[in-house]
Parts: sequence; C-alpha cells; structure tokens
Amino acid sequence: MSHTVLLVDDDDRVLNGLARTLRGQPYQIYTVKSGEEAKWVLKSQMVDVVVTDERMPGLSGTDLLAWVAGHRPEVVRMVLTGYATVDTAIRAINEGGVSHFFTKPCNEFELSVVIHKALEQKDRLRREKERSNRASDAAAPLA
Repeated sequence: MSHTVLLVDDDDRVLNGLARTLRGQPYQIYTVKSGEEAKWVLKSQMVDVVVTDERMPGLSGTDLLAWVAGHRPEVVRMVLTGYATVDTAIRAINEGGVSHFFTKPCNEFELSVVIHKALEQKDRLRREKERSNRASDAAAPLA
C-alpha cells in the first residue's frame, strides 16, 4: 500500500532537510510552508502522517493538528518544534491528538523510525478492520 507523509514547516532549511532525510523511504512526501497550505493538501490528497512545526505564522502546528483531528482523524499527527514547553506539549496532545512530540533539532533516524512504525500500525489496523468486516459479512443472515 502506498503511503503519504506531509511535512509542514515555515523554515525552508528545516523543511528541505527533513525531506532530504526521508527521501529514500517507501512513501511519498509532500512539503508545505504553512498550516493553511497543509489544510489544502489534506482536503485534496490522501495523507497518512502529518509532521508539523509548532510555531508558524498564522495557524500554529497545534491548531493545524486540532483541525486534522476533527476533519481527518485517521491521519497520524506529530509535532516538531524548537520551542518545546510543557504547556505546548499538553495542548498538542489534548487538542491535536498528537502521537509524538519531537524537539528541534530532532534525531532524523528516530523520526524516520517513528513514521515507519506509525504506518505499520495503520496498515495493521486496516487489515484487522477488513478481517472483522469480512467475518461479520459472512456471519450475517441472508434475508
């Protein structure tokens, strides 16, 4: 199954560095520079994972992820920030439903592993749901 990861950061150097680091991975990468651009991508493309900076002009990373949680809850949400505080982390978890919170500079290998594990878990849950649906279809009485 083909996967897509959306990277969101207003800093070109960070965005390009992350994209370069993840380029050899078995998924497609989209990069955008704002929360508004990210929302547009999420409305028009299938996305499996969003990794967003917290502090950006306009829509913050947590606000973006809160929107994603409400509109695309199946998308795995992660924060990458240079300004980590306990309040920011709590807000990201409570409002954005983030699965991981990374600080800049992040360990690129760790980010890659976490994304890979998130995609594996999504695939596993999808397969279990399909098996469950097949089992319930098979057990349903014919009318």
